[in-house]
Amino acid sequence: MAKKKIIVIGGGFGGVFAAKSLEKLGRGTLDVELVNNNNYFVFQPLLPEVAASSINSADAVVPLRQLLSNVQVRQARVMGIDFAKKTVIVMQGARMTPVELKYDELVMALGTGVDLNRIPGMADHALTMKDLTDAHRLRTHVIGCLETADVTTEAEVKQQLLTFIVAGAGFSGVETAAEVRQLVSRALRYYPNIKPDEIRMYLIEYADRILPTFPADLAEYATTQLRSQGIDVLTGVGTKSATSTGVELTDGRKINSSTIVATIGNGPHPLVSMLGLDMQWGRIKTDRFMRVPGQEHVWALGDAALIPLVDNPQEDPVDYATQTAQFAVREGHQLAGNIFAKLNGKELKPFAYESKGSLASLGMSKAVADVYGIKLSGTFAWLLWRGFYLSFLPGIAAKFRVGMNWILNSIMPPNIVQLRMPPPATRYIHFWKGDKVFEPGMLIDGFYTVINGSFKLTIDNPDTGEHFEKVFGPGEHFGERVLVKSELRTGLVEALEDGLLLFIAQKDFTRFATAFPFLDNYFKEYIEKTFGGADKAFAPGSTNQRKQLAKTR
Repeated sequence: MAKKKIIVIGGGFGGVFAAKSLEKLGRGTLDVELVNNNNYFVFQPLLPEVAASSINSADAVVPLRQLLSNVQVRQARVMGIDFAKKTVIVMQGARMTPVELKYDELVMALGTGVDLNRIPGMADHALTMKDLTDAHRLRTHVIGCLETADVTTEAEVKQQLLTFIVAGAGFSGVETAAEVRQLVSRALRYYPNIKPDEIRMYLIEYADRILPTFPADLAEYATTQLRSQGIDVLTGVGTKSATSTGVELTDGRKINSSTIVATIGNGPHPLVSMLGLDMQWGRIKTDRFMRVPGQEHVWALGDAALIPLVDNPQEDPVDYATQTAQFAVREGHQLAGNIFAKLNGKELKPFAYESKGSLASLGMSKAVADVYGIKLSGTFAWLLWRGFYLSFLPGIAAKFRVGMNWILNSIMPPNIVQLRMPPPATRYIHFWKGDKVFEPGMLIDGFYTVINGSFKLTIDNPDTGEHFEKVFGPGEHFGERVLVKSELRTGLVEALEDGLLLFIAQKDFTRFATAFPFLDNYFKEYIEKTFGGADKAFAPGSTNQRKQLAKTR
């Protein structure tokens, strides 16, 4: 008898434990394959500690092939699903060639995505905390802020660099804020020009208190502990917009900052959004057995699924499984049992599970815990938090490494090595009215196109008395000097109103423009027409500029 093909999409808690249980239950009768974009499992609860250098990044991940030794693991990107043909289309390999995978039963465990587009500027300027790359990027960014703040002579720039904002005060937000604050505090010994009282840390929550799933008294304890560490906890207020220089709150306040971390904005996975399945609250609706209605051979679990806990659920989140690791693990086990039961003509079991409790780390060896209705706080809760997550880590090797890292981190200084991650070569940058895009003496970094708003360029040459002004609106551009090899800006560009620019890095813009002769000719004619030719002291590539550059070398 041919084995039944079971494909599991997604390598998070739900997908991994479903695949593992399916292989165990159906050994010899089921062919289980897990498809994931990465070849590793990420233990997401430890990402804030990776960002704070409390543990090594390698200790927050486990190779999927190591976890699922008897499951076929395929590293590929899922591009689509044909439910009628029972086929999953994936792109794999260096050439990203499409491959069709046939299935008898399909398990969707894709988790959630991040959708910050509801807050203007947030998607373009906020750091997130969803995967290992995010944790690396945050750590590198924070250390970079400290490095620059230690040497800058501009008070306003220093204040902006030393202000850190975390939007969202659920589990991830609270733990991220606490860990980043602890990293900064421990690292300051290496930055003699930064005083502890110059550090500003904000935790912003739209609800009237942080940790809304915890009892009110534990949330109040957590608030007190965070504030004692120097974290300004703002509740009852949200983020209205974000730019490259800070955030605007819903009460009108503006906070200048170079660091915005968004732990809000969970949205459906991009693939889930395009499948045409019945959705609610951004999640795939299922029945109590985790079957997807209208799709006989499709199942869903984890953060991507809306699984009812009662027979007649109402419009109340308490009637559905929560988006936590402990629920996802239990769902994985039971979904595997239901698939196996279906294939063997046996009765399926409805999903039912009660949370064992919740834990949240507050940094500085403090935590809050609500376990089986027992409320705990302080150091004991912190030890319980560490013990719980240590036991939850898949694999003995991972448990040992993380445990050793925690011990060493308590007695050793933090790792402040900055492994730089270059920003995207093309990106959107938001500005508030009055913000400076660049000013004289700054290094030329790229080319700018106005998407909306208006920006004013001003160039003054004190030697010749020449003055130049131009206002740029939507569709216009500035920064063409990247094509003439000058190295320093001679003009000031500032926003006349709130606006948005498309930025293209110097090397990429130069390559693109010179590859197309008509573009190269266009910009040469534009420079001639706009600035009046290279004989003007302020024009790109002028003799005067070359003399000034020679002096700086």
